[in-house]
Amino acid sequence: MGKLKTPDWILKGEKAPKKKKQGKTYRVKKCPKCGSTEVSIVLVGEEGKKPDSWECRACRWKGRNVEEKELTEDEFLEHLEKMEGK
Repeated sequence: MGKLKTPDWILKGEKAPKKKKQGKTYRVKKCPKCGSTEVSIVLVGEEGKKPDSWECRACRWKGRNVEEKELTEDEFLEHLEKMEGK
């Protein structure tokens, strides 16, 4: 075993690189028009619909630009509890 080399970022006096978030993260899609999370992808093959398009079940919005939020496990559980209460 040889000597360990000091990383370049320490020699340059930089801050340590950010570590990834620990724990599981969940992605929730939201409708840009009404903010509902009842958004689903439209399958290719349906008449007159483009591939990779999204549709909101609440307000019937259709498009490609869906908002996406990244939630921690605790935030996701709170989100699910709110959805059950509706």
